[in-house]
Amino acid sequence: MEFWTARRAAALCAAMGCTLAEFAEYLGLSRSTVAKWNRTTNPRNPGREAQDLLTVALTQASPAVRARFHADLGGVPQGPTQPLEVTTADSRTQVADAAAQAELLANDVAALGSDADLIEYQRSELGRIAVAYVHSPLRAVFADLRQVQNTLTQALRTPQRPSQTRDLMFLAGVASILLAHASQNLGDHGAALKHLRAAATLSTAVDSTALRAWTCGSSALFHEWSRQPSAAVTAALKGLQYNSGPQTRQRLLAIAARSAARAQRPDVARDLLARLNDPPDRRFASEDSVEDFGGLLSFPATKKTYYIGGTYALLGEHDKAERCSARAILEYEQGLPQERSYGDLALARLNHAHACLGQDDLDGAAASVARVLDLPEEEQISQLNGAVASLRDQACQLGDRRHRAARELADKLTGYLSHRPRALPSGCG
Repeated sequence: MEFWTARRAAALCAAMGCTLAEFAEYLGLSRSTVAKWNRTTNPRNPGREAQDLLTVALTQASPAVRARFHADLGGVPQGPTQPLEVTTADSRTQVADAAAQAELLANDVAALGSDADLIEYQRSELGRIAVAYVHSPLRAVFADLRQVQNTLTQALRTPQRPSQTRDLMFLAGVASILLAHASQNLGDHGAALKHLRAAATLSTAVDSTALRAWTCGSSALFHEWSRQPSAAVTAALKGLQYNSGPQTRQRLLAIAARSAARAQRPDVARDLLARLNDPPDRRFASEDSVEDFGGLLSFPATKKTYYIGGTYALLGEHDKAERCSARAILEYEQGLPQERSYGDLALARLNHAHACLGQDDLDGAAASVARVLDLPEEEQISQLNGAVASLRDQACQLGDRRHRAARELADKLTGYLSHRPRALPSGCG
């Protein structure tokens, strides 16, 4: 077993980004015990119990944390001189650690004098993250996104050729949009707005209309989920003035339509839905530098169908809402796994349940709700709470009219809300 010195314990605390109190709580030790490892003079090495706890903490840490830990120690492992017996699992961990440390080193060196290779690698990383964001829990991609942000920030603080500076700023703007969605999904609206401000500033600096349009669309989404639908309509319509690609414009129209329906402006919502079927305007771009990243930064046909279903549900046009939601559910289920947003799929099921209740189809509503209530914890996204609460209220109204099945459904939805799911969400809107 590796021997933990006070220096190594302090390095792990720093790599995890913890305060002394947080590190002590994580290990299950007293704050005074941990403080002794961090004394400036005469620090005390961890005791026997702490040795085991620190080893477990390092083993369970993410590759990024382990890479920072080893980098802080100079990349030289400290421990016994005799070779250790390495299991298959240990070997995989070491491979991951080595790769993460190599990437950190390469990024740090490249950022000192950025070149086309660094820019292209960060561009491909953002594309990979945008795609993973759609179908993977946020924990799986957030650390990678932060690493890209750190590398781009460091590169932009180093003198660059003008063309490289523009490319780096554009990529930083894309990363800011992804970080804004991640922060909003994590429940920190204030942090999301800061990232959106960064994206807006960077889009102006590089004069990217596509980046401006996407920033407006994301701002509209955040207003909608923050129960400011009128502000959401304004932000989405503002984005339509910028020259952007067809998917970006479809996204803005769909967000504006759903927000208008939520703001009880049915005529505006129906007009915007009709515009979704208009042929592409030749005045605007046929390609989009943000759309090209794919994943969360795209607006495929299935997502469009899901938005339309949600808009019809808010308008009370239950037959259309049911058909569109059922189609979106089927397309998500039959589509490629990497294109399946489990967040949007769950919300489409709730839209379908809403439409079924509107037509007194209790069995159809219960079937759709059951698929949502049975989701594993990591897929119980935070945005479901509002949709479930609205559906619960609708079921309660039916229950008041002596619908026993509706009362039972309302009870199930109330039970879901009482658990307040805290899982990190995927890219959904």
